Amino acid sequence: MINWIQKKIFLRRWAAIARRWPLERFLATTDLNLSDAEKQEIKLGIYEWRLLIPWYLARFRSCGQDRQFYCFGVAHGSTVAGLVRGLRNRAMNVPHLHLFDSFEGLPKEEPGVAIPAVWEEGAFSAPRAKLLETIEKLELGSADYSLHEGWFSETLKDGLVRNGTFKPAAYVDIDADLYNSTLEVLDFMFRHKLIDAGTLIGYDDWGDTDLWTAGESRAHMEIAEKYGVQFAQLFSWGEQPSMRTLFLVVAAEGAPNAKVKRHNAYAAPVASDETGVPA
Repeated sequence: MINWIQKKIFLRRWAAIARRWPLERFLATTDLNLSDAEKQEIKLGIYEWRLLIPWYLARFRSCGQDRQFYCFGVAHGSTVAGLVRGLRNRAMNVPHLHLFDSFEGLPKEEPGVAIPAVWEEGAFSAPRAKLLETIEKLELGSADYSLHEGWFSETLKDGLVRNGTFKPAAYVDIDADLYNSTLEVLDFMFRHKLIDAGTLIGYDDWGDTDLWTAGESRAHMEIAEKYGVQFAQLFSWGEQPSMRTLFLVVAAEGAPNAKVKRHNAYAAPVASDETGVPA
């Protein structure tokens, strides 16, 4: 009963953010200058935040030759639909899409790391057919994307870097929710230098947990320390418990720092707006 009440409270708070953060309020926090026609493209507000990614890809010239998109957590199809629509609206080419999902919902979080009541094991599962239906509607050909089905630990293979299947990323979309899943993704990408200066990283669930102590923000913080990454936060739409956040990688040392240890799940450092990581 208590868990059910917690879920209802979380979902009510989560849904309220979309009403409190309409497009106009968000745009006032950015330097984006959208025309009325461009604003009309974003009819669902915060839920269509990925339509804005192409503006920043063009600004920072992130889509260089052979650069690819990596999308983690795509079962429901909204990630692919938002990115492809946004690129086509701007008359930009769609880079090769690497799409990752187990289609089994969330795995278990690392013990001791807090999660919202709605993030139980198996939550947010969807059949593979739902994603494939979206891909078909977008008229993506088989050469336009690669579907990596399974847990990230199974599909992020060193051999795919060595044989050239995985190339440097223009954009990485993180809809993995959990701290351990996000950390696994980012560690692989930085370890193999698939993310470097100029790569954009977007987080769909940045504010679902307390910042820096759990979820995607904690993984982001630890990776920044481990690999000496400097980030610039390009935008943040919403507030806790529903925030979408976009970062630009400004610089990365590349070599992991063996002295960096995981933070205590309940230690909350102070955030720095300039770098996107705690001070």
